[in-house]
Amino acid sequence: MLNQPNDNSTKANMWENYENDPRMAYLEWLSMEARLLRRELFPEGDCERGFVPCNTFSQGFHLPVDGDWRDVAPPSTRAERVLKAAGVVFPEAAA
Repeated sequence: MLNQPNDNSTKANMWENYENDPRMAYLEWLSMEARLLRRELFPEGDCERGFVPCNTFSQGFHLPVDGDWRDVAPPSTRAERVLKAAGVVFPEAAA
């Protein structure tokens, strides 16, 4: 099972480099990407902000039929790779 540590020292350290943490940047990027995609798909604004499609062909990535979602690598493991693939420019210290 792949889980991140959940102790207080880890939580405190998370906020020390908040602006340059690829995981935080990824979360911000995903949120904005979803928001902009909803606007693109529903230009009339009929879509609820929280609308999330389900049962699409991508479902098996996070919810494998023959396994458990906790056995899949967590999103933080691909944060930097996805951001770079999308063309996000990293600050020098974080790259």
